Amino acid sequence: MDSGILGGLRVLGFDLETTGFNPRQDRVVQFALVGSDSDGTHVNLHSLVDPGCRIPSVSSKVHGIMDDDVRGAGGFEEHIESMRKLIDGAVIVGHNVVAFDWRFMEMECIRIGREVPQPLAIVDTLVVARKFGVPGRHKLGLLCERFGIRLERSHRADADAGATLLLLWKLMGAYPKKFRGSVQEVLDSIGSRP
Repeated sequence: MDSGILGGLRVLGFDLETTGFNPRQDRVVQFALVGSDSDGTHVNLHSLVDPGCRIPSVSSKVHGIMDDDVRGAGGFEEHIESMRKLIDGAVIVGHNVVAFDWRFMEMECIRIGREVPQPLAIVDTLVVARKFGVPGRHKLGLLCERFGIRLERSHRADADAGATLLLLWKLMGAYPKKFRGSVQEVLDSIGSRP
């Protein structure tokens, strides 16, 4: 995969699955960081996470993760340092990551008294698709279909993280004029700072 303007940077698709939609009350049950390191080597870190509470059946119906699946997986505090090593200084790519996944990351870190990892930038493909005026609805599955990305196991963190990263590359190919300039200029125009 040609990384173009983002070559030489650690670029990681990021996704979380949770017990619900409220970061103040709900918890992470799965995370994934998928992509490449600054030297081009593949990165694939993902794990189930024990939320320390029951997973509501309505949430399990979405992502397929049950209470028995997370038993023994370790709480968020057991995973944060391996996540931090990859996230710090990286370009994090996610779909609805700014409004959803990153809010959960922040709240989970606050709960366990740890600092939130510091990426170089966060690129939200939902925001990018809207900003670029991509026609149609902007759900991840629909955008993947539109851009010819095969998304199997939707709503599993590793599958969604990988699909989101591929979606960014497809958007870069479809809208090349939006990705001109220095790395910093591009990230400033399509990304957000944590």
